[in-house]
Amino acid sequence: MSKGLFKRTGVRYEVACDVIGALIAHYSEILATEYDKEIPDQAVIDAATAEKKALRDKREALDSSDSKAIEAAIATYGPQARALYQK
Repeated sequence: MSKGLFKRTGVRYEVACDVIGALIAHYSEILATEYDKEIPDQAVIDAATAEKKALRDKREALDSSDSKAIEAAIATYGPQARALYQK
């Protein structure tokens, strides 16, 4: 195995990506629900699409070696994801 394969930063990077992914999934659920309606609300579709794109862009821009950005992403998006899925 490569030395440092399971470094803390790498694990935390995966956590950050998963947390952001959970929010992306949430917006996908909103879009699916809206598209299933007889008359979808375009404003809801536009807002959910924009949020989903912004989150994908943030996840893709996240540098796996930037521990400060990784921790900031977890601190920002972790509570949001927890609030959505912790019931």
